[in-house]
Amino acid sequence: MPDLMVEDYLDMMDDAIDNAQSVPFSNKKSIVDTDLLREYIDKIRMNMPTEMKQAQKLVADRKSIIEEANRQAESIITSAEAKAKELVVESEITKNAQIRANEIEKQANIKAREIKGVTDDYIIEMLTRAEETLAACHEAVRRTKGTLKPSENGQEQT
Repeated sequence: MPDLMVEDYLDMMDDAIDNAQSVPFSNKKSIVDTDLLREYIDKIRMNMPTEMKQAQKLVADRKSIIEEANRQAESIITSAEAKAKELVVESEITKNAQIRANEIEKQANIKAREIKGVTDDYIIEMLTRAEETLAACHEAVRRTKGTLKPSENGQEQT
């Protein structure tokens, strides 16, 4: 099979359960291909570390973006301070330069906060998706496990 995601395997497990043959004279009991379901569970287990790595990469990317935003803000602030020092020729120019430097610094800080806010929102969204996927995987495995309870004589159903 091509590279499938965890949700694809969960869908296939649902289909296998939905298409399972009913046990005669029983209420809601079915015969499922346990080998097929185990294969899907194994595939899910193999894919979960990949999705966890993607979530970790998002966190690392967030840190990188914040660091870059801070570097840019520092650069803007440094540049503003340098410009302010260059403009110290007479009092009016100095006053205007100081006002402008403060504005630039304020704008740089606002921009840095905006970038951080957008980055945080993006990371939260991606982590929420990863969390929801993992919760769905857990729920599907729990449901599947529930359908595969051992029979009363201690042997598994097939």
